[in-house]
Amino acid sequence: MRGTRANKVRTGAALAAALLVGGVVAGCTPPSEPIVSLPAADGPSAVVDVPNELRGPLRVRGRDLVDADGRVVQLRGTNAVQKSPPFLYSVTDGKLAGLPVDELVRRGYNAVRLGVWPAALMPTPGGVDTAYLEEVARTVADLEDAGLWVLLDLHQDVFWGMPSWATPADAVNLSEQPAPGLEVIGWAAAYTSPKSLRQWDAFWRNEPVAPGLGVVDAYGVGVRALAERLRDASNVVGIELLNEPFPGTPYVSCVAGGCPEVDWLATARSTELTNAVRAVAPRMPVWWEAESLATMYSLPQMTVDGVTPGPDGPAVGLSFHAYCHDTDGGRVEPVPPATQIWCTSSFNRAFDNAGALAAGWNAPRFLTEFGASGNPYNATVPGRLADEQLVSWLHWHIGTYADEIEVHLQRTYPQATAGTPEYLRFDPATGRTTFRYTPDHSLDAPTVLALAARAYPDGYTATVTGGRATSAPDAGRLVVEADPGATSVTVTVARR
Repeated sequence: MRGTRANKVRTGAALAAALLVGGVVAGCTPPSEPIVSLPAADGPSAVVDVPNELRGPLRVRGRDLVDADGRVVQLRGTNAVQKSPPFLYSVTDGKLAGLPVDELVRRGYNAVRLGVWPAALMPTPGGVDTAYLEEVARTVADLEDAGLWVLLDLHQDVFWGMPSWATPADAVNLSEQPAPGLEVIGWAAAYTSPKSLRQWDAFWRNEPVAPGLGVVDAYGVGVRALAERLRDASNVVGIELLNEPFPGTPYVSCVAGGCPEVDWLATARSTELTNAVRAVAPRMPVWWEAESLATMYSLPQMTVDGVTPGPDGPAVGLSFHAYCHDTDGGRVEPVPPATQIWCTSSFNRAFDNAGALAAGWNAPRFLTEFGASGNPYNATVPGRLADEQLVSWLHWHIGTYADEIEVHLQRTYPQATAGTPEYLRFDPATGRTTFRYTPDHSLDAPTVLALAARAYPDGYTATVTGGRATSAPDAGRLVVEADPGATSVTVTVARR
């Protein structure tokens, strides 16, 4: 039911559940993931709103993103992807998708993954809709005014969102029915239909769509135009080339353990698109996704060696997703022990594989989707892992969720560190946060932690070892300066 697709495809988790036989090892003890909630608020929040200070543009420095002051930046926020006309969320009356943008900042967020619809951006092979492009630029500027970084996400699901010209003529009338036995998955199973497989095979092969243009070549014209128009927007953290690309015909082998032939093609196509960006925006970060059945199920074999370097080297980062339980559904309730064991393993594998791939590139990784559930579990484990591994994240999708979910999203984190972040732990049940970093005394700008108002209804106390807090009491942005000569700074935040 293509016209009713309001929810996000969960292809990796859904297909793996259907195609892999999983078992629970006897004697395994499920991890403890209790359901907790935000504290009750009897009156106005004691935390004082403080806007984000965007010191852009962000650049890639090894495995980190750094701002114009040289501080390591952590991004935390939400997706905003409009899948119906006009295929773009705009800021209207101070709201994005109906949610006040100042509420996003109040929750501690500093970033938005803004969906850009390829079919709207590039309606003809080699052509660009400049009016749509200007609307994208206007939204980016409005989000900058609101104090939010923006990741430009070229978004598709089951090839829906891709331009019609990207579908080969011999695929137009092919069946959209999934492979036999996979109907139980739901509409995500349509990735395995004859039509979808043909579409993706043609994309990876860069089959011709116009004289002198393959499908990826023509797609690259749109990507290049987007980069050129937004290259001077100081709050743009880069372009994500393509959301959740599917492997096509070899998808079974991809689930079963890996499909290097698809990884090689994905590397070639991503390299070509990245070089199109480099030609007009030499320093803009570009974010790659591996085929959508990685990284939760295999370690992709991809390399950035062919990317034309800019002043910051390849300036390529890895975008990855992590889903497991009750996506596009669910409610607040305990998760069965066997599901906890399976999902915790899946989430760990996603982070580990993404970490290994990004390390091989000497590049940052970015959890650009997780959540999408009425059950807290899809936010519980990824939120904890992201803290432990100091990974930026963007939750799917913009909106307000049950307090048992929001408690995992509205968490304290260092959004700009004047030095090297070393340790971050946040307890959703108590709001207690510990953050440790090694200061860089050559930087003039301070370290800034973001705190969500709901997490501290009566305010907070901040204890700093090796430095001092310079912001006002109960400020929504906690500012810390290291003591001269300090080799380590530890910040502890607790509820009053």
